[in-house]
Amino acid sequence: PLPADEAVARATAITTALQRTGLPNYFGPQRFGHDGANVARGLAVLQRRQYVKDRWLRRFLISAYQSHLCNEYLARRLDDGHFEHLLTGDVAKKYATGGIFDVEDVAVEQPRYAAREISFTAPIFGAKMRPAHAEAGALEAAVLDAAAVDVDLFARAKIDGTRRMGRILVDDLAIHPAGTADAPKLDVSFSLPKGAFATTVMRELMKVDLADIPEEDE
Repeated sequence: PLPADEAVARATAITTALQRTGLPNYFGPQRFGHDGANVARGLAVLQRRQYVKDRWLRRFLISAYQSHLCNEYLARRLDDGHFEHLLTGDVAKKYATGGIFDVEDVAVEQPRYAAREISFTAPIFGAKMRPAHAEAGALEAAVLDAAAVDVDLFARAKIDGTRRMGRILVDDLAIHPAGTADAPKLDVSFSLPKGAFATTVMRELMKVDLADIPEEDE
């Protein structure tokens, strides 16, 4: 383990960066089941390769698959270098009011994104989901193409879909040294909006895999 002062310095540097950029609003891994079993079953149900009689379980499994696709979108956006800026055609959302609008001119809206007034939204694919268009729409289409899934599958299953805030902000993230000299530790405190997962923040602070952290929906 790192010495306490080194751990605090490292965590503080990460905290500063996270407060500046925000984090991708990933779904936590526990809903995906052991080794992603819920995701695989959700796809099978969606494609009618598996029948699940219980309506609640059927929708839960499909929801797990939708969440998986949303995470894939966020990961792709991050890997492509598009997390810290908007794309033409993004469906954006205002943090203060929840208002949603299409990004037509990135040059106009990017300062608001940098000022943390708005965020792009990520797709929870479904028949009635408001789609992105232009460059952002192409990114969403690429996620579906990679998964070999068509939106019509969600319509057939009567799954409406929605959109999810793509970036979460953690303004009150704080780290304090605790424990003893022999057993140093850090206390971490923060609050998250409804639907965001504490594991997302902890992964960034600890730099470990999400699946290794007990999940807690804040």
